[in-house]
Amino acid sequence: MKRLKENLKGLTDTRMKNKTKFKIWDIIISTILAVLFNSNDWQEIHDFVVNHYSWLREFLLMTGGIPCTKTYERVFAIINANELENIFTDFLMSFSISELEGDIINLDGRVSKGSSRNETMYHKKEKPLNVLSAYSNKYGICLASETIDEKTNEIPTIPEILKRFNVKGNVITWDALNTQTANVEAVIDLKGDYVVPIKRNQGNFYNDLILYFDEKRLETIKAGNSKSAYLNYYEKRGQNTIHYEYYQTEDVKWYFDKDKWKKLNSIGLVKKTIDNGKEEKIEYRYYISSLFLNIELFSNSIRNHWSVENKLHWHLDFTFKQDKNTTMNKKALMNLELINKFCLGILNKIKPFYQNISLKRIRKILSYNFEKGLIDIVCYLSLS
Repeated sequence: MKRLKENLKGLTDTRMKNKTKFKIWDIIISTILAVLFNSNDWQEIHDFVVNHYSWLREFLLMTGGIPCTKTYERVFAIINANELENIFTDFLMSFSISELEGDIINLDGRVSKGSSRNETMYHKKEKPLNVLSAYSNKYGICLASETIDEKTNEIPTIPEILKRFNVKGNVITWDALNTQTANVEAVIDLKGDYVVPIKRNQGNFYNDLILYFDEKRLETIKAGNSKSAYLNYYEKRGQNTIHYEYYQTEDVKWYFDKDKWKKLNSIGLVKKTIDNGKEEKIEYRYYISSLFLNIELFSNSIRNHWSVENKLHWHLDFTFKQDKNTTMNKKALMNLELINKFCLGILNKIKPFYQNISLKRIRKILSYNFEKGLIDIVCYLSLS
């Protein structure tokens, strides 16, 4: 806690010193504790501080007393989001001894639905907060977040977020919308690798891949072609049996526009067969990659891409109820999202201590005995 507080003191504070009542680190740390102990919006954060003010004074200055709800929102609106996230990421990474390379990092955007509003006679239309996140499968945390400009989409934000974390030696994945030559080039320039899907938005390339991976070609790859590799596994999901078949090949010289995609070293296909006992449904998905033949890493990169949805975005909505937050100030809401992501990282690290029950239940349990809960968290993180 002391280390985090010292790091937060380095945040840029644009407030006038002679008119500042509340320390910026007091605001942030009290918010972190409130969110960990089951608060989800500014009002609940304020209520938490009101109810536990004496306890907070034991390790925070709280020089200005209890900040009101609007004060929390105003302070978070002036905090530099990149500075705050860098502090949080460094703090969470300090509990891991893993190397920075050899990770699969998923990029995906998420819209905070509650932050939009329709146009009325009293106010103009507001678009929701849209944030691009980079999720680390190795560390189980969000490495970086970038706000997507209201006038554009994720595509031009990809090169910006790549500058925010270590790309070298890691595999980057994203969805088909972002599979653009400039984004691929940005990954390679930072000495990373990519495994990304190709869909109809790439027109002729997509059609060429469909023609290339015909049934005869798939049988050849399955038989053990020297430039290709094959992997398959089965998954039981409810009444359905799902058969995944992964095909990867270094045979890319046939593609006339190969040089357009920097370091296009392999192409691949995932054939997904869903059997419900009565009928089969088959889906095909096509991928390009800078990886040379490595079917294990290739298939893991594709499977793990959904971690950003299942392990990050889903929790922001279900565990932290972020879609219900109606904050209109996008900077304040962005920084509150960073608090949620930071708390999510802490909850994931202490989950084994609570015998792997749901994170939602852990937050509820922590709220029942917050003093013991904080001690448990600090002790577990110190030993990890």
